[in-house]
Amino acid sequence: MAVKKVLVYQSKDEQDWEKAKGILAEGGIGFHDWASEEVGACGCGAKLDIRKFGRKEPIPTRIFHIEVEPVDGDAAKKLLKGTVKPVLSYGYNF
Repeated sequence: MAVKKVLVYQSKDEQDWEKAKGILAEGGIGFHDWASEEVGACGCGAKLDIRKFGRKEPIPTRIFHIEVEPVDGDAAKKLLKGTVKPVLSYGYNF
């Protein structure tokens, strides 16, 4: 039976994501992590992302996520608080 997980981390910073995973692993909390891409901003159907044009370096579009079991949610948030970038800065208030 599948159990709904609780999102405890979301960021565009890959190094910070790796740090958060290490903290949870050291704390003995099991987690599920993955990366996803933002949807392109162009509506013309050409699958071109206008954010990548006219810049020396494209802006980051990958979003990194970490979820835990509901029973571990509070403990995971306590471990991560103050040690990694706050999730609130990415629009998710936990």
